[in-house]
Amino acid sequence: MKTVYFDETFGHPWVTTLTNLFLMRRETQPYLKHVFHNVDPGTNDTDLIDSLDRGDCIIISGDTGRDEPRLPQVCQQKNITHIILSSSVHHATKFERARAVVMLWPKILKTFDAPPGSRYQIQKDSSISYRLVLKRKNA
Repeated sequence: MKTVYFDETFGHPWVTTLTNLFLMRRETQPYLKHVFHNVDPGTNDTDLIDSLDRGDCIIISGDTGRDEPRLPQVCQQKNITHIILSSSVHHATKFERARAVVMLWPKILKTFDAPPGSRYQIQKDSSISYRLVLKRKNA
């Protein structure tokens, strides 16, 4: 089952609201989940990734990590496609982060077709627009 996991950058209420928004479009997949459905806050990135149902999933995160190994490296090693927020998007308001995800949703869905472990980044394109950029494609 296709699943999009959101990290602590996105609160539980935010993920629930986004789920309800996409259900209005009659989209039943992918499932949207918060990573803390599986682990407690503060769990290291390796244990967090190991706890996920990794069948067919991507992770959207604002966390580039301070501790080694960093989330992008763990995702690449474990073959999890991941989308990282650029600094400007990460530091935007929750509303702006939500707007970026909603605006890019069709492109985010296409990342399920990328080789597992690929890395993307959501970048601010202008004051009102965002773009999704492939940063690293796994072979």
